[in-house]
Amino acid sequence: PDVVDKMATRSGHCDVRLKTLAIPKSLPAGFLEDRRSIYWENNLPPKDYTKTTTFVLNARQEQLVHSKKLHPEYQGDRPSPVWSVSVAARKANASNRVAQLAQAKQLPPDYQPCRQVMTAIPSSAICVRPSGHLSRLARHKTYPPLLVKPNSEWDWGEWNTDISRTAKIAVASPRVSSLAEPKKAHQLYLPCQRVQWPVSRGSLSHMASERLSKLARAKSRSRELEDYDPRTWSVSRGALLAQATPRLSELATPLPRKCRTK
Repeated sequence: PDVVDKMATRSGHCDVRLKTLAIPKSLPAGFLEDRRSIYWENNLPPKDYTKTTTFVLNARQEQLVHSKKLHPEYQGDRPSPVWSVSVAARKANASNRVAQLAQAKQLPPDYQPCRQVMTAIPSSAICVRPSGHLSRLARHKTYPPLLVKPNSEWDWGEWNTDISRTAKIAVASPRVSSLAEPKKAHQLYLPCQRVQWPVSRGSLSHMASERLSKLARAKSRSRELEDYDPRTWSVSRGALLAQATPRLSELATPLPRKCRTK
């Protein structure tokens, strides 16, 4: 009987808890439903294709619809391009300041107008005689004729050399000989490896070790299951019961500007 009473009491508490959890959450004060379209309602409005959509404008839209008014002191264009000038304005004399402003702007003293397309050559320039240096500069460049030796007039490769006998038997000095030597490679320089590498006979007859054979073998499904450790991602009991420090809790708190109430 005691067990039955306990089970009945526990079931009663469960029913009360379920009813409490089934109550919908109440909306906060001032909540505005975010409804972007009237077609979100369950009952769609009837479609009447004989009428157009009736638009309703608010006060601000009504204000923006009106055209911009002209300024109270605005004066429109003159009715005619011919202005009526009074008699007093016709007989008026301009002051010194007005006369000064009415003068055309003077060109700067160093101003030079654009040159004409056809340049006018004065008669003195036409009759002038050039100097000797000018005549030499006006002549076109002349090149010496190609040297043709009398002993071979057909092929320049058959000509005798013009190098003197002394230059042929000359001996270079030690300094010139040292400069003529090619630059030696660095002592640690290694030339490029050939495309085909020669494999030694010992390497061809070498037997791989057990460790090397194990690493060279492809990983099979059975070995993956053998290497699988179910405790890899398990969290220890000490980590589950750990409490974060105040500093860690402060760093884990989101920024206020990124928090919003739902």
